[in-house]
Amino acid sequence: MAWQTRATALAPAGMVAPAALAPVLLARLRTCSASQLLALSVVATRDLMVLLGANDALPWVDGARYCAPHPQAPNLWTPTHLEPALPADLVQTNLIERAGSSPVLLWPAPELLLPLAAAQALTPSLLDWLAQELA
Repeated sequence: MAWQTRATALAPAGMVAPAALAPVLLARLRTCSASQLLALSVVATRDLMVLLGANDALPWVDGARYCAPHPQAPNLWTPTHLEPALPADLVQTNLIERAGSSPVLLWPAPELLLPLAAAQALTPSLLDWLAQELA
């Protein structure tokens, strides 16, 4: 997939952290209250954690990147500073067909297509489980 820089970055609605940052991110999340955690949802793989939530609810972790839904294709999430060089609505249609659900995160490095429909509300017990699985 070819990417281009956005003229204006989107406001973050999600955070993408590689597995190497998981311990730092999980430690930061452990300082949040239960209500702050519930303002976030998470999708994780062995290589990546994606937090979804309002910009002001997302924690800051050095090295993490941010994502948001594309303005012309709201079920296609991309980095806040990049967009596909192809028309976003066509990319969205193709990727949702491939993923079998929507919305989807399209990430450039490492190249990744991640369905976001299975995002779960972040709770203290889920945080414990993530810490165990991503350790």
